[in-house]
Order: sequence, then C-alpha cells, then structure tokens
Amino acid sequence: MAKHLIPEEERYRGPVKWFQYICARALISVLAHLPIRLTYRIGRGIGWCAWSLLVARRAVVRKNLTVVNSFLAARQKSGSSTADACRSLTLEEQVKEVFKRSGANLLASFPLSRVSPERMGQHLEVEGFEHLRSALEQGRGAVMLLSHMGPWEVLTHLPQIAAAHGVVAPLAAMYRPLNNTYLDQWIHRRRESVGTRLFSRRDGFHQPVDFIRAGGVLGILADQKMRQGERVSFFGVECKTSPIAGLFHRRSGAPMLAMSIETVGFAQWKLTVDFVDLTGVPEKPSREALCLVCNQALERVLGRSPCDGFWLSKRF
Repeated sequence: MAKHLIPEEERYRGPVKWFQYICARALISVLAHLPIRLTYRIGRGIGWCAWSLLVARRAVVRKNLTVVNSFLAARQKSGSSTADACRSLTLEEQVKEVFKRSGANLLASFPLSRVSPERMGQHLEVEGFEHLRSALEQGRGAVMLLSHMGPWEVLTHLPQIAAAHGVVAPLAAMYRPLNNTYLDQWIHRRRESVGTRLFSRRDGFHQPVDFIRAGGVLGILADQKMRQGERVSFFGVECKTSPIAGLFHRRSGAPMLAMSIETVGFAQWKLTVDFVDLTGVPEKPSREALCLVCNQALERVLGRSPCDGFWLSKRF
C-alpha cells in the first residue's frame, strides 16, 4: 500500500517510534519532577550552548528580530507605546537572550505542567481575565489567539487558572498531531486529563465550530509560518498567514482574544489576556481582513517582550 494511503496512526508506529517514545517519556518525567527554578537555570544554559554552536540559526534569529525591532521602533515614533522588555538590549544581546529564554521556557514547562494551582501562583502573574469573562457573557464562546511565547505547558492549567479568576467554561485547543503515535497519544491523554479538550485536522472543521458555539473557548496557535495561507502584513512584512482563527470567528460569531506569556523575572512569568477589537471589520469580512486583524493582535502580544518569542525558525 502507498505510504500516503496508510492512516497516520499506523504510519507513525513501530519499534523505532516506540524507542523514541520511551526515551522522550523518561526525559519528560525526570524534568517534570525537578524544581522549576533548576530547570529554568538548566534551560538557559542549554540555550547559551545552542547560541554558541548554531551560527546559522543565530542568523535566522537576528533577521527575525531586525524586522520586529524596526516595526516596533516605527510604531513607537508614531505614538504607539509598547512594553518591550528587550528594548534596552543590543541586537546581538537580544539574539542571545532569545536562545536562553527559549531553552528556559521549554524546560521549565515540564515541572510547571504538574504543579498545583497554588504553587503555580508563585511563578505566574495573571492579568486580563475580565476580558474573557466579558466575551463569554455574549453567549457565543470565544476564540483565543496564542503565540509561541513563554512556557507553553502553562496552558494545560488554563481551566484551573480561569476558574480561579471567575471564568468557568469548556476549554479546548487546536494542535498538530506528533509524528509518533505512542508519544502523541500519551501527551493527548495528559492534557485532556486536566480538562482541556484537543482538536486536530483529523476532527475536521465542524467539531471545533460546534464547540465554540456551545460556549467553549478554543485556543489557536496563530503565529505559525505557513506554506499556504493568506499573504498579509505581519510586523510590516507580507507573510503567509493561517486563516483558521478568522474562519472559526466568521463561522461562529464568537469574539476573539489574544494571550501572551512574558518573562518578568527569574522563573517568573506574566500571563495576559487582551480583547481583540473587531469593530473595524466588515459584517462579511474576507479571509485577508481577518488574517490582518489576527496578525495585528499578535504584533501587540509579541511586541511586549520579543525575546520571549520563538524566533528560531525563518518567519519573514
């Protein structure tokens, strides 16, 4: 049988995939039981090593940050303010900091994913959940724009964090299945065990839309580089942008919000929820118009702390 006709769940099985799964699960389990501050420190060290060795990757990060810095500088001149935590650093210092924060955020994610909400509060400041509460009062669910920023596994605690701030609603996220069936199923079970439902392309378009319409909050990583998509401005450069978040909004009528996670200290982060202004969007918006609104929201989110963005891949 041709490889493309084999179901993905069967295609990504076998002895090699099983061995990879065992190794990954063992490593994740060890990291998850280490102190958060220790994993953060180790992650910064690994990031420094990567910065030292990966010269070509440094050039990629430098190009990305040059685009972002130019856009933020122009916006600041026009009167728009931004809380750029990296503004005092030179470009080369920013490049190094991106590597170090990426390593720290990645490794610290694992112990953060298993701590109690009380301990989470020692490391995570939360702001803006009144916007989510207000959006849900409209009775049409909500679409939450996410970016590759900060320790992503914090989002596994989002149902508990939201409940602590007076927001009780079904939560879900779009995700890309891993190319390892064993590892994918394990991570899927772990994330859904804490109350977050997961959707992928295998679930089609209607299931996530029905979830939103029923009053759910659907998180979507909206800053990914796309092979196909609508070409709209992102930090002043035309980039192919995924239309999926906008399409979910258009089909469900749900309000849109954006979330950021920025580093504010050693093993300390701030999670912020912002309302996305859709008042200027036409009643029947095009894909391009919705993609532009999403990118503008992401520009504000990532502009708070560019060094927390995952700029290690070619984005522009």
